[in-house]
Amino acid sequence: MRATMHLFVTEPGFRTPRWQRAFPGATVVESAEALAQGEAQAGTTVAWVLTGTPDWERQVAEFARQGARVIAMTRNPAMAELRVALGRGARGYVHAVSSPPLLQQAAGTVQGGGMWLPPEVVSGVVRVLSGIPPEPSAPPAGVNPALTSLTERERAVAEAVATGLSNKEVARQLEITERTVKAHLSAVFRKLGVRDRMQLAVRLRTSPPLDRDIG
Repeated sequence: MRATMHLFVTEPGFRTPRWQRAFPGATVVESAEALAQGEAQAGTTVAWVLTGTPDWERQVAEFARQGARVIAMTRNPAMAELRVALGRGARGYVHAVSSPPLLQQAAGTVQGGGMWLPPEVVSGVVRVLSGIPPEPSAPPAGVNPALTSLTERERAVAEAVATGLSNKEVARQLEITERTVKAHLSAVFRKLGVRDRMQLAVRLRTSPPLDRDIG
């Protein structure tokens, strides 16, 4: 298996040690150098491109064309910029100075085939989805039998997340720790075969309500 290679494309004078703390073997280059380094590009698994730099849109598209997973890094999150990044082939959109654990989570998600978006964006989309009733004509074949495999606590976490709550809000609501929320959520993703919170919201929306035993 080929080792994951991370390439951070930035501009002169803008970089943070958080990038290499998250990925010790990462390469950091300035925008003007990025597309000229063919060898670095060829082996890149995840390309992190700073938005707002000259030609960043073409860089995102070029890395995506070469098969790298691209994550756009922004200093000022904006929906218009997010749409451009996704339109050019980015699979993620993060704040440029995010913490190392968050950068690692973003990389893991896009490498697994998912999409990483800012929590406020995901929450907004999930809230919209949770407010749309299922289509009456949805066929029974669309029901996922794996829902019945969730434990009572996993169901509670899944349903709370599907309404757009963050892990911190779920932890507060269920009176458990954020670490426990993450553990339950990982189990839910695995059992339901979903990669992220948006897929979870869609899955629960297209499944019938689950009866709970109240003891």
